[in-house]
Amino acid sequence: MKFAIALILAATLPTPGTQFKQLPNGKGKAEVEAACYACHSADLLAQQRLNEKQWTATVEKMMRWGAVVAPEKKDVVIQYLAKNFGPGNKFVPTKVKTQ
Repeated sequence: MKFAIALILAATLPTPGTQFKQLPNGKGKAEVEAACYACHSADLLAQQRLNEKQWTATVEKMMRWGAVVAPEKKDVVIQYLAKNFGPGNKFVPTKVKTQ
């Protein structure tokens, strides 16, 4: 059983040498990193293409599920995400060389 759990964990971890995307600078970046990085990588955020209404619903859902966002910072987080990861997002996943 322990071997099966270890195998599952190993299969879900990034391979050595994986480089994750960095979030773009801007107002709200620190709040997004603090709220989202506990469970998500920047790559997961960066691949989204949600409009402001969709980001609002997503942020509110994540807050209900435990994401820590101060009420007075919620709009800053939503604006940052909508601006950087909206429908016009051109994110391309980072390619990693394997040996």
